[in-house]
Amino acid sequence: MTEADWVEAAIDILVDENVRGIQLHKLCDRLGVTKGSFYWHFKKRSDLLAAMLNTWRSRMTLNVIRSVTRAGPGGMERLRHLLALPRRPKSQAFAAIETSIRDWARRVEMPRKAIWEVDQIRMSFFEQIFRDHGFDETEARKRSYIAYCAMMGDSVLHKTLGDQVAEQDYIDKVMELLTAPAATTPDGATSSPSQP
Repeated sequence: MTEADWVEAAIDILVDENVRGIQLHKLCDRLGVTKGSFYWHFKKRSDLLAAMLNTWRSRMTLNVIRSVTRAGPGGMERLRHLLALPRRPKSQAFAAIETSIRDWARRVEMPRKAIWEVDQIRMSFFEQIFRDHGFDETEARKRSYIAYCAMMGDSVLHKTLGDQVAEQDYIDKVMELLTAPAATTPDGATSSPSQP
């Protein structure tokens, strides 16, 4: 029995029930092991909960960023890839984990801190995509927030409303909106990407 086995079992309970359901006796029953195996890997329950958050952060943020970065072309193709993530086969399982952790964070500080960190990492990645496309820092930040909202919203809504718009149409429209030139300010300045 590895630490990862305990973490996966705890994540399953988090999704099926909530964080209060993550009890040592339930985990042992689920895994068919004794408490001694737990204490080989963790000193206390909070250590397991911290390991769950670290696994979530790695799997659903850092690994995604690495994968998207290695996938090939940069810039807007990275954005397109990120926007398509909620429509991938495993996305509903990942969305359930994300929703469960965010629900847990409404009441407890430890996951709230982890969510803040993950949101900052994700936003920074989106922002860099827009900066690389030529938007200034302020405009890139605004667009990264909108892109993140679109991706997170789609991860929740596409299961029930996804048939309203075909995947490719959805992604194309969001891309069009996010990459459109910025509006000109009253002083005539613009924060749209520079044209080659």
